[in-house]
Amino acid sequence: MTITKAEALTANMFHENNAHNSDGSCVRWRRNGRTKVWKTKPNRFEIPVKYGMRGYWHITNLNASEFHLAEDCTNEKKGTW
Repeated sequence: MTITKAEALTANMFHENNAHNSDGSCVRWRRNGRTKVWKTKPNRFEIPVKYGMRGYWHITNLNASEFHLAEDCTNEKKGTW
């Protein structure tokens, strides 16, 4: 699963594909700002996200394949937030 640019503009919660918490649920990242897009590079996007108290990252068009949307999660232990 991967995140498309259209999904990146609207979604607020993202799950990491290959990382799990100690209870088996997916690692959950939440939006921490506005999605950045470029006019000259229409496929490029950057979403600032946060995990826990101090974990910050950016989901970009280059690493979007490592994440999926919370509503598309197939893990039986989705976790709640």
